[in-house]
Amino acid sequence: MSFITIIMIVLAAIVILAILSVFFKAFIALLPVGIVVALGLWLYYRFYYKKHHEDLPSSGTFSDFQDFFQGFDSQEPASGRKHARNVTTKDVKDDDQED
Repeated sequence: MSFITIIMIVLAAIVILAILSVFFKAFIALLPVGIVVALGLWLYYRFYYKKHHEDLPSSGTFSDFQDFFQGFDSQEPASGRKHARNVTTKDVKDDDQED
């Protein structure tokens, strides 16, 4: 390998590293902006959910990530049925079992 070839390889490496550093610096510079935007969206949806949905748990956390990303608009109709009270169950006899 000649001296000129080594110089060309080193210069190419320097150019590639310079281009990569520019992209990484831009990414690092935009990272705080992304964090602030994500925090702002999270706060907006958190207060929107508390304001328009009284069934938020006392812990104040989102129970489902789909609610967070879809804007809390449930497409499922509410069921008009009540929960069962004073219900008992009994075992079912299985004819295949041999005692």
